[in-house]
Amino acid sequence: MFRNAYALMLSTGVSAALGLGFWLVAARHYTEEAVGQGSAAIAAMRLLASVTATTMIGAVVRYVPRAGRATASLVARAYLVSSVVVTVACVAFLLTLDLWGDSYAPLGTLSAGLVFTGSCVAWAVLTLQDGVLTGLRKAVWVPVGNAVFSLGKLVLLAAFATALPVLGVFVSWAAAIALSVLPLGWLIFRRLIPRQAGADRDREPPRLREVGRFLAGDSVGALFSLAMINLLPVMVAVRFDAAHNGFFYIAYTVGGTMEFMAINMASSLTAHASHSPGHLAEGVRGALRRMAVLLVPVVAVLVLFAPQILGPFGPDYADHGTLVLRLLAAAALPRVVVELYIGVLRVQGRTGALAALQGAMCVLVLGTATVLLGPMGIAGAGWAMLIAMTAVASVSALGLRSALTGRSLWRSRRPAPEEEFGTEWARLAARRARERGGEDS
Repeated sequence: MFRNAYALMLSTGVSAALGLGFWLVAARHYTEEAVGQGSAAIAAMRLLASVTATTMIGAVVRYVPRAGRATASLVARAYLVSSVVVTVACVAFLLTLDLWGDSYAPLGTLSAGLVFTGSCVAWAVLTLQDGVLTGLRKAVWVPVGNAVFSLGKLVLLAAFATALPVLGVFVSWAAAIALSVLPLGWLIFRRLIPRQAGADRDREPPRLREVGRFLAGDSVGALFSLAMINLLPVMVAVRFDAAHNGFFYIAYTVGGTMEFMAINMASSLTAHASHSPGHLAEGVRGALRRMAVLLVPVVAVLVLFAPQILGPFGPDYADHGTLVLRLLAAAALPRVVVELYIGVLRVQGRTGALAALQGAMCVLVLGTATVLLGPMGIAGAGWAMLIAMTAVASVSALGLRSALTGRSLWRSRRPAPEEEFGTEWARLAARRARERGGEDS
């Protein structure tokens, strides 16, 4: 589990650093209009791909570790369903392109539309691929794939500056996806999945009905999280001029690194505990230790050196974005507690509670931002994130405590001394398994 978690956090850091480098290079080699159109196309691609990738990745991380001989078919179905849904969403988007503004005009041709649709499908698969590698407990390959993608798009960005002065920003990003998806796809299906299927050939695969029930609840919660992440910058863009929106977006991009670290830490916990449910409490303790060792120092650096971090983008970015970055970085600490509890709920299969928690988080963040953006300016979004995450973390901490002690969140029951598992849910699951074994014998 530790290797998985460290690999995912390394991947987040590599992607963030090279991602900022991509936009710095784009600003120097392309016109402002080309950067605006390229970033708009990339944002649309990520949003459309996230409709399935974000809602399905929880199920992938949850069930790949325990799929046994059915691992290959489970992953293939996830890829297929995601690809079909994303294709339909892209067709709907492209048919209504005139409604989305002038920034999307370059996507209006048939060839550009086909490239855009293929890129959206590939991005969804790339996102799910990270979840598959995490579920296979081989997340060490995630930073490798992300580094190849990030370096590839940087090289292509410079190469396309002359040949594709309008679509070069988007095409470089889209073409680089294949550099990661294709080789890692081969590795997953030809090496890693057969190896796990062979080792776990006696494990009973999850039933499709079970996966469907989990997905129904988990996807609702994921949509709330997706809405929170994507609507907050939209709210800022609506309330403020383009310059202040730019100041916020750069700070939001840098601060978002901490958010993805928290999410990846929870994914590692889910994969580890899904494969070995009795080790859930141990996994939570390990994740909290890693938070103290790795995340707290990074947050401290962002808070202390926010002006210097934003300085390369220009003095105005440092002047207007420093407080936003500091608030978003501070909000990452309670966000880790929330995401770890989400991981616990996924392992326990409590998708109703998961959806309620993520729904409350979305409503609190966006509702508080609505109130604070006026009197506090763009910093109101940072305050909204910090206040809302602290409130939700106070509830989530109770759930983590129950996972650590083995007691129910809502009622206290001292575990029997002879029971060896870390949570009430894990003990009951083991008891049912023993009972089924007795009946079969």
